[in-house]
Amino acid sequence: MFELTAAPFDDTALRARLDRPDAGALVVFEGRVRDHHLGRPVTQLEYEAFDELALAEGAAIVTESERLYPGARVLCVHRTGTLRIGEVAVWIGVTSPHRQAGFAACRHVIEELKRRLPIWKKEHHPDGAAEWVNCTTEAKPASASAEYHARQIALPEVGAQGQAKLAAARVLVVGVGGLGCPAALYLAGAGVGRLTLVDSGKVELSNLHRQILFTAAEVGAPKVLAAAARLRAHNPAVEITAHETEFTARNARAFVAGHDVVLDGTDNFATRFLVHDACLALGVPLVSAAVHRFEGTLDVFRRGEGGCLHCQWPGRSVAELDTAGNCAGAPVFGPAVGVLGVMQAAEALKLLLGREGDAPRQTHLVNLLDGSMLAVARAARPDCPVCARLDQLKTSNPVAASDTSPFLDRAGAAALGSKARTVYLTEPGEAAPSGATAVPALDLSRLRELAAAGPLVLTCRYGVRSAALARLFRTEGADQVFALTKS
Repeated sequence: MFELTAAPFDDTALRARLDRPDAGALVVFEGRVRDHHLGRPVTQLEYEAFDELALAEGAAIVTESERLYPGARVLCVHRTGTLRIGEVAVWIGVTSPHRQAGFAACRHVIEELKRRLPIWKKEHHPDGAAEWVNCTTEAKPASASAEYHARQIALPEVGAQGQAKLAAARVLVVGVGGLGCPAALYLAGAGVGRLTLVDSGKVELSNLHRQILFTAAEVGAPKVLAAAARLRAHNPAVEITAHETEFTARNARAFVAGHDVVLDGTDNFATRFLVHDACLALGVPLVSAAVHRFEGTLDVFRRGEGGCLHCQWPGRSVAELDTAGNCAGAPVFGPAVGVLGVMQAAEALKLLLGREGDAPRQTHLVNLLDGSMLAVARAARPDCPVCARLDQLKTSNPVAASDTSPFLDRAGAAALGSKARTVYLTEPGEAAPSGATAVPALDLSRLRELAAAGPLVLTCRYGVRSAALARLFRTEGADQVFALTKS
């Protein structure tokens, strides 16, 4: 509940309104009138609110806080009229089953009131002077703090001009999970002016080991709201817009339009293709990443540069890809998503600064178990009906199979005959399945020897590295190297 009142507070009555038998904690905050502000003495204050707007925004803040911290109940009352030194101007009470959620919800209300509530105050000074101050404007720091970004501005590749570019930029982050959390945090820290977050999920306890924007007190809260609150606290100068919804074919292009760069941090191929195709259609650069266990891949897609996502996965339906490589619920090494998310932020910042370079586009594979990194050339397919025919681009499933597909099912592999070799790519410390020919995934020399001797079918535990290496060898002219599908 949020209220405005011209009368002094009755603390006992306000506490009684929050009485509930299931609450183990009551947190109360009182914002009092002090005798100075910004180095000038103050004798009294006058508060004036735009009642209808203030009530609506105050109620929205309270509701948001209760959703962010499930189980918390909030009462916030703000004074209007003339207040003397020492009087309470804002009273906030929060009851919750546990103290952590109560403290967090109370702090959220305090910070959001300063930032959003449309209230003016007139400061009276001993010399008779008085001035009106917009509280929300006063709460916001300068949009380009030289001190905040001093170490970044000191980079010759950034400088004051580059920092101004970042402050004017708009970045969309689709998915605020293991990838989106570190990516958004570093973008906000870098001073990207406007961040848009899209995610329909809620914080779960199993998220916390890798999704660094969230706390245990926020379990059950909408991810985008919790992330937005944390990012605003990290850099109040950044404008955060949170959309608690799914990214779908109906809203894809509307979300992408108007942004300078898009980051895809989703955990399924269906959404990845939607994000990719919307960006390709609108000409917005996309930084995409995915993680399996200890491994991750990173791509930067720009229209007209390198192969698109459909070029990478020809002949594979969304259902097939998600069956083999859906990250949702799969085992994952927390630092792996952290590293890939930070790499996404780095690529986005380079794009915004015009520092992405002229190197051919590549898929980067990162393995935190063995500390390896591998760059695979990403060539465009001339027959790709998506990136080769942008006028007919549709946000739909991947394209139909073609004769150049590097993927084979078991029947297709058997049809290659006895000359074909099937190799299981192992990670350090991993044993191959019984009867399989094992080759370390990073022993490229041995794999090239096998590829030169005849058809070669690659397989691995999750299908990510085998697919990437099949594409790598095909760019080198070895068109008889295949990746075995899981079906």
